Amino acid sequence: MLLLAGIGLFAVGWFYYRFDPEHTAWMPRCLFHWLTGWSCPACGSQRAFYHLLHGHFVAAFRFNPFMILSVPYLAAVAWTTFDHRTTAARWRERVQHPCVVRIYFVLVVTWWIGRNLFGI
Repeated sequence: MLLLAGIGLFAVGWFYYRFDPEHTAWMPRCLFHWLTGWSCPACGSQRAFYHLLHGHFVAAFRFNPFMILSVPYLAAVAWTTFDHRTTAARWRERVQHPCVVRIYFVLVVTWWIGRNLFGI
């Protein structure tokens, strides 16, 4: 299972390294933004991920700073979900603790509201 996750992650990384979402017409667009004109919490993440993979950290941060700041936490969630060894199991209690998940959810909603109210 971990091998498949690694292969999938590599494939997604290669795809986003190879194709610039900003200049590729067939890349998926945000349905929420298209319907409402507002940005969802993830709007700009594809472009940010592309720039992050190319080492352009400032450009990535401009497209979606919350996503860039979330990468370590989301990587920890993925690690503790897919790795069933002892170390990951110990960290799972902390990383996926209901209180931590709730805090992250509140941060996502705050980012969502803030980026639309203040044009971030």
